[in-house]
Amino acid sequence: MDLKTTYIPQETEPIYVGGTSASISTSDGKYLVTPLNEDVIITDLPTNEIFHTIKGDDEDENITSLCITPDGSNLAICSQSQQLRIFNLESKTVTKTFKLSSPVYISSCDSTSTLFAFGGSDGVVTVWDIEGGFVTHSLKGHGTTICSITIYGELNNLKSWKIASGDTMGTVKIWDLQKRKCQTTLNDHNTAVRGVGFNEDGSLFLSGGRDQIVIIYNTKNFKSLYTYSIGEQIEASGFVKFLNDREFFYTGGSANILKLWDLKTGSLIAKSPTPLKTNEELLIIDIIKLFNQNLYLVISDQTLVEIDCQSQQQQEEEEIIKITEVDEYDEVINLPIIKRIAGNQGIIADSRYVGPNNNYLAMATNSPSLRIINLQKPFELKICEGHTDILNAIDVTPDGLWVATASKDGEAKLWKWDDTYKTFNLHSTYQGHSGSVTAIAINKVLGNDEQPKFIITGSNDLTIKKWNIPKSNGVVKTSVYTRRAHDKDINSIDISPNDEMFATASYDKLGKIWQVDTGETIGILKGHKRGLWDINFYKFDKFIVTGSGDKTIKVWSLKDFSCIKTLEGHTNSIQRVKFFNSAVPQLISCGADGLIKIWDFKNENNLKTLDYHNNRIWSLSLKDNEGNEFITCDSDGKIVQWKDNTDQENKQKQMEQKYKIEQEQELSNNIKNNQWSKAFLLALTLNHSMRLYNVLQSCISLNQDPLSKIGSFELENTLSKLTNEQLLLLFKKIRDWNINFKFFEISQILISVILSKFPISKLIEIPGLIKIIDSILPYNERHYNRIDDIIENTYILDYTVEQMNQLLA
Repeated sequence: MDLKTTYIPQETEPIYVGGTSASISTSDGKYLVTPLNEDVIITDLPTNEIFHTIKGDDEDENITSLCITPDGSNLAICSQSQQLRIFNLESKTVTKTFKLSSPVYISSCDSTSTLFAFGGSDGVVTVWDIEGGFVTHSLKGHGTTICSITIYGELNNLKSWKIASGDTMGTVKIWDLQKRKCQTTLNDHNTAVRGVGFNEDGSLFLSGGRDQIVIIYNTKNFKSLYTYSIGEQIEASGFVKFLNDREFFYTGGSANILKLWDLKTGSLIAKSPTPLKTNEELLIIDIIKLFNQNLYLVISDQTLVEIDCQSQQQQEEEEIIKITEVDEYDEVINLPIIKRIAGNQGIIADSRYVGPNNNYLAMATNSPSLRIINLQKPFELKICEGHTDILNAIDVTPDGLWVATASKDGEAKLWKWDDTYKTFNLHSTYQGHSGSVTAIAINKVLGNDEQPKFIITGSNDLTIKKWNIPKSNGVVKTSVYTRRAHDKDINSIDISPNDEMFATASYDKLGKIWQVDTGETIGILKGHKRGLWDINFYKFDKFIVTGSGDKTIKVWSLKDFSCIKTLEGHTNSIQRVKFFNSAVPQLISCGADGLIKIWDFKNENNLKTLDYHNNRIWSLSLKDNEGNEFITCDSDGKIVQWKDNTDQENKQKQMEQKYKIEQEQELSNNIKNNQWSKAFLLALTLNHSMRLYNVLQSCISLNQDPLSKIGSFELENTLSKLTNEQLLLLFKKIRDWNINFKFFEISQILISVILSKFPISKLIEIPGLIKIIDSILPYNERHYNRIDDIIENTYILDYTVEQMNQLLA
């Protein structure tokens, strides 16, 4: 049989859920620390592997602040319950716990990985000595929640150690750690101060607030040198070295753009790429500066973006500045993005294998951007911007080089693979639907130019459209034809392998088969009791399958459009169902019950149920038509990659069967040759109750050693050497035999031998043994009572015989 039944899962779960900012070990950028509700995830960024997970003690114990030391040795975890935990990464243990005076939402560590500073919601700044494991300072003066904090200090200069803290009322305080008091109070902001920082030599200090103002101070007297209006709400700011090792200041906030500014003129020098304006309102909630001056942007959708501040392009700009030595900049420099880290993909509505070797995954999520991940490094993300509202569906050509997307913005787009940058570039846009585009399919047969010919789209305006794909980039506003297709939303479209037909599935409970060239209906699939979520052609025969909200799968004949199979087994709506396997038709289905089911189509059998998701599975994507590998994605953002393991599983079963037959043959030989010890151990290992019983019964019957209770001193010696696991298994057999009066004698003999070979103190230490003995005792009492009754009856018989003898005399 060529049925595929066994799959090995490899999962990628979200690593970042919650509004708390992430933290990175800034000396090498190796460790990323993120909150996952009440848990903490430590990720090794170079390898894209989870280094460690720190479990929370309580489901309501949400993380409020995280801070890892620059050298990546220790981590401070603050929670809503005011608990502080210090976690050591080398030993992977919590080394200290401490009760803070209030919840902490902002924290920082100095550059030498010596001190943590925590800003409390009660306005108290707490300083923690990492090596000593105790509080060194408790600084009071803020009257409200502290929302920004930083530490500055030089390693061998105690006088230089300072902390700056800003609160939600706009007050900034500079604390002298040596004198343990507030050095300066600044009241130049009128709303929350979200960014405070010292430059590298400590001569300058800046503060940035949600009032859109950045103020730069001289630290000798903390007089303001410059005040700049940034034009956006600031959530993070600081100093960075850029262009010929000069100092600039950076800001990030509500515009979701990192900006670098000249200190003296306030001119905008450089910025990160401007995101496409969409319905998704994103902002930068924090900026983390690495020791190499690169900046990580922490975005509100739980993604992190590393910005390159040292690229070759900037080196060329440095040379220009060296030559001209001017402070005026003709053009704003675009800062390149090195990589994106996706902490949470959100709800994954659809996905497809893409790329030249199908080693990438394209996803339609609750984001306007098409998301692309490398399956070898699943946390690293590339985005393709073009849509202005969330994506509903995607489809891909068989070669994986063209992707079509359908969006809530009413447009469909076609993307082409760019092998240089390992991503997709926009090829063409299709405008014409009056509502959200809910389903899309791209033709399967590619021409000589390896470009697809057409796409089919479905919309909640209840129409379907066929679009011809232009040779060059552009916007297509006229479709080949438009047809009123269904009475309710169209949820899925699939095109037949030869491009002659396409199928639509709708929430109006109907599936329809259409002719591609004319757009005419040639078949209606009627029979489901609720709306259809998915429809799929079988690539190797004239079948088509539908999945419905009525919890059933129906397979239909394309010859007469009749239902030939109905498969039941899911406990909730079936979101996706696909045909696979050219040798023997099979189905994979998944749904709102979080289950994946593998079906044998011909025998209507559910071969396997895979339970690896905790929530509704929206997406199912096959890597090939044979089902050797597939991916499922759910509404929690969890991605599970499944690889076929049927051949290995069958080989393993064959090896186990072969080994079992060999052992059974060896057991028969041992019994035949009266090798009781070997036979006993082998029967016990094979877990054969009756074989084991027969070995013991035969040994007792043969009675090689009349003085032995079981007929063999060698077997008694073997019993005395049994391990705890073997003793536990043997007592389970004794319990089972002891229930039946036909077998109880041998169980009682075995109990007698074991009690004579093992001290009671050893037996009671075996986990689970006492419980088994407790179940043996009631039957022992019953057996002894029965024996007593038999003995008592023999006395009556003796008396009767004696009386009869006297009468005869």
